Amino acid sequence: MISVMTISEARKNITSLEGVMNYDDTISITNHGKEVFALMRWDTYECIQETLEILSDPELSKSLSLGIQQIREDKTIDFDSFMEKLSCTP
Repeated sequence: MISVMTISEARKNITSLEGVMNYDDTISITNHGKEVFALMRWDTYECIQETLEILSDPELSKSLSLGIQQIREDKTIDFDSFMEKLSCTP
């Protein structure tokens, strides 16, 4: 959810925001009515950064697309079956 807060309000409330913001919350901080900052939890920021890294890397992006396609086509295997295929026993 996006909420709006002036820069003055953010300055006054910054220390209490950690306890009230959830993973999907963002605060649009404005100065004279213009959006100047987006405030979010650090774990949310890290997820966004990781997603951007994957999408900007052609090889990783291709692997992600292939994985999504395999899930949609129900071409997945469970973890135990995967580990069995990795074992070198005849």
